[in-house]
Amino acid sequence: MEKARIWEITDRTVRTWLSEAVEAAAADGVTFSVPVTPHTFRHSYAMHMLYAGIPLKVLQSLMGHKSISSTEVYTKVFALDVAARHRVQFAMPEAEAVALIKKLTPNQST
Repeated sequence: MEKARIWEITDRTVRTWLSEAVEAAAADGVTFSVPVTPHTFRHSYAMHMLYAGIPLKVLQSLMGHKSISSTEVYTKVFALDVAARHRVQFAMPEAEAVALIKKLTPNQST
């Protein structure tokens, strides 16, 4: 049987947990190229689902979006477009993915 929680898990609670995890990672020398927030995970989830071919209307329902235009934001992400056209895979080794992205975007710094 699941034990009752002593406190509610709020947005602030999750942000605190993430902040502590990022600090622990930084202490181990790990850095992230984007800020790590609850929205980062939400965005990543949506991108992975789209990349896997889930229909937009299904993703809209899973994300709890009232308007399809909110879900369509995820379809406009440059990285997903590049990944789809040039076969960058989420499981691709980091060095290989970075090299391919640098090759595709020579005028941008990473």
